[in-house]
Amino acid sequence: MKKALLIILGIILLLPVLIILAPFAIPFLLLAGILVLKRQYPAIKGAVGERYVNKELIKLGENYRIYHDLYVPNGEGGTSQVDHVVTSPYGIFVIETKHYEGWIFGGEKQKQWTQTIYKRKEKFLNPIWQNYGHIQTIKKYIDQEDFAYIHSIIAFSQNSTFKFKEDFHSAKVIQFPQLIQAIKEWDSPVLNETQLKSIDAALERLIIIDQNAKKEIKRKHVEDIKHNRKAKVRKEKEETKQQKCPKCGGALSLKKGKYGSFYGCSSYPKCRYTSKVS
Repeated sequence: MKKALLIILGIILLLPVLIILAPFAIPFLLLAGILVLKRQYPAIKGAVGERYVNKELIKLGENYRIYHDLYVPNGEGGTSQVDHVVTSPYGIFVIETKHYEGWIFGGEKQKQWTQTIYKRKEKFLNPIWQNYGHIQTIKKYIDQEDFAYIHSIIAFSQNSTFKFKEDFHSAKVIQFPQLIQAIKEWDSPVLNETQLKSIDAALERLIIIDQNAKKEIKRKHVEDIKHNRKAKVRKEKEETKQQKCPKCGGALSLKKGKYGSFYGCSSYPKCRYTSKVS
């Protein structure tokens, strides 16, 4: 994103010179700048939104510790990227931010939510489910899988409009300006100083100062996501293939035999096709 901003800034600075020396090049440079800005707009919008959230969280006060953009080891060789974690005597708050505009539709049990801007609709993963995964990863990382005082907050841009038909029970779904109020609804101390120090020490180990090191971790994180998606698609294709018998076209079903599970044709004994469970 910084590279894109530098390109745009360079174009702006060169404009006065180009007006004099090469006015014919100005339309091409403006077009290039627009294309770069369009491609980088989601990242720029996200960065602006994150800065806004960071400034809001600072208002919480001295009883709260704030952590941003953490890559938490998931125990499987990969990481889970968490937008914000706030620790306090009143509990731990894991915050997933969504810099979306338009109408937001979704339910607690729906896999996909919908963003609607005029007639354009975009699907995205249920952020409550997404943040649940983050929370489970954090629990494992701090070695407290039964930890009860950890709360899920989904914070959307104030430019969004909620169109929910039901209340949420496993997470608070709010907009950025309501963030402080939502966190401070928990006001009874539940963690002592020793517990907080232990949790903070674990989270502080995830803070990466070196920007090159952080870029490398982010790169690997993105690659792992892509790899996992491809593996999921391959698995689904394989499962689809297993649903029909390649010999007679009959339905395959999972069966248990003397040597373990296998797929067998429903037309047995007429068709004796079988295959191993991968």
